[in-house]
Amino acid sequence: MPDELPAVEVYRPSASSPLLIHCDHGGNAVPRGLNDLGLSPDVLSRHVGWDIGAAAVARQLAVNLDATAVIARYSRLVIDLNRALGDNDAFPAMSDGIAIPGNAALTQGDLNARADHLFWPYHKALDSELARIKAQQKIPVMFSVHSFTPALMESERSQPRPWHCGVMFSRDRRFGDHLIAALRGVPGMAVGVNEPYSGVTHGYCMKMHGLAQGMP
Repeated sequence: MPDELPAVEVYRPSASSPLLIHCDHGGNAVPRGLNDLGLSPDVLSRHVGWDIGAAAVARQLAVNLDATAVIARYSRLVIDLNRALGDNDAFPAMSDGIAIPGNAALTQGDLNARADHLFWPYHKALDSELARIKAQQKIPVMFSVHSFTPALMESERSQPRPWHCGVMFSRDRRFGDHLIAALRGVPGMAVGVNEPYSGVTHGYCMKMHGLAQGMP
């Protein structure tokens, strides 16, 4: 995919904090050759196409905390960078009741091309930034930024989501518990604990780059 938007943005790469912010669904771009996956601009702008507002939050956090942010620029519908390549949801044929024509009948060559141009550059950027922080004799802390829609469109999954924010974690709660306590200190803030998604069942990036290496 030459002459296209780069797959990943590394924002503030020389920041001093050991905190590494990453945004797996930060953009909704589609490579030109994929013809918008057969979708309208309206669909690509919705929550199915990306995590709305997450990239802006990641950049602002990076500024406030003197941290680096690694931000994906392409739509999760092209390839979901927060899923293993063998996961059916990595190249979704449906998303919240919407058919994705451009993901129908994909060949292994199609999958490999998307992985080579989008998946691996993003994950290599994460590894590179983690290595940079470790080289400074610091322990990296990974902080993944996502957003969620107040309710899904699919009728059988459309239960209201009453939370203003959610904190995901798996078996390592060191960072999550501190964040939950701080957010609950904000008057009126409804905090989801592993809601609406659980870090036990979700969070491929955090598990592969953080938990597997013993990082909070």
